[in-house]
Amino acid sequence: MKHLTVEQRYAISILKEKGKSQKEIAKMIGKDKSVVSRELARNCDKRSGKYDHELAQRKYRKRIE
Repeated sequence: MKHLTVEQRYAISILKEKGKSQKEIAKMIGKDKSVVSRELARNCDKRSGKYDHELAQRKYRKRIE
């Protein structure tokens, strides 16, 4: 599957909070580090810069509609 799942977005959120690097996160969720990098750049909150899995999922859904 090409797209990130809700579970993978949740994992990114938790691992990011724990201070894991993008490379470590990518390895843990089974995706390339560039996928994690793009996900964080595309779906972070523009005001706070924080990554939230629920916001990321909403943004993703809006893009595919």
